[in-house]
Amino acid sequence: MPAIGDQLQAISNENYSLESINKHSYLGLSPSQKAQYEAEGYQCYQGKVRELVKIDDFLYIFHSDRLSAFDKFIGVVPYKGAILAEISRFWFDAVKDIAPHHFLAMPNERVIKTRNCEPIKAEVIVRGYLAGSMERAYSKGQREFCGCHLEEGLTPYGKLSAPIITPTTKAAAYEHDENASPAELIAQGVCSDSEWRQIEELSLKLFARGQSIYANNGWILVDTKYEFGRDADGSIRLIDEIHTPDSSRLWKKDSYQERLNSGKAPEMLDKEIVRRYLMDQGFSGDGHIPTVPGEKLISLAKTYLHVAESLTRKQLQTNLEPSQVSL
Repeated sequence: MPAIGDQLQAISNENYSLESINKHSYLGLSPSQKAQYEAEGYQCYQGKVRELVKIDDFLYIFHSDRLSAFDKFIGVVPYKGAILAEISRFWFDAVKDIAPHHFLAMPNERVIKTRNCEPIKAEVIVRGYLAGSMERAYSKGQREFCGCHLEEGLTPYGKLSAPIITPTTKAAAYEHDENASPAELIAQGVCSDSEWRQIEELSLKLFARGQSIYANNGWILVDTKYEFGRDADGSIRLIDEIHTPDSSRLWKKDSYQERLNSGKAPEMLDKEIVRRYLMDQGFSGDGHIPTVPGEKLISLAKTYLHVAESLTRKQLQTNLEPSQVSL
């Protein structure tokens, strides 16, 4: 089986051509596949970057190579889906003593089989540093963020005194998630007070485990998002993905303090490099979406692969053409 790293290098050798990028990318279920699954009694749904196929008590998550940023479709990153599926598998196993979750098996490199749960329509974002949208809000003078009070004197990329949780409501694919406080989520009926207390406790424990394991690899888990759902018994379970560089910010630990002292941004191992490119082009969610150069997309794929192979201690390989991905 060819190594994913070799496949990415082949795209680089072909000058990052759009033809080569598309050849190696999986866009999701084809219309004919959806029709076939639906004829067999499955229900099919499409999210921003994943396809969901449900039957009975099981949900199959197909990881596409679609890339989203600012809640918009940006392009494709070859093998991203296979890489992120492997990272999620690693992390679900690494946190199974902390939180019950939905992961059951991995039928192939881009698909995970899960226990079907009713999603709680909120993204639970845990932050350990002043970064991203919270940093941008803070720089404009905002001191209340998703029900959290931010103290004076914080610096961009600086560590918070303790991790905080800043939830958002869960919007439909490619629509904007909205910031919310826990009190607002409870008032809206997204979850009960007791469910939120459980979610809060689990999220902080998961974040601490994530920071510990990533620190052992020389990285800082800056922030991440978790999603939860209710299983058939009404119990809370961790769902979706966990601690991937697509749902988290990761910085290199060894150069962090030096770069912070010199006023530079940390070295990043996540899709923030694409977000920054888009912002440099004047795009932050509205208006025309700039074309991201193929070189940046492949660089992001190689970054994701580096994270996956460092965590799993193995070389990731691929044995499926994009058109062959199925249950």
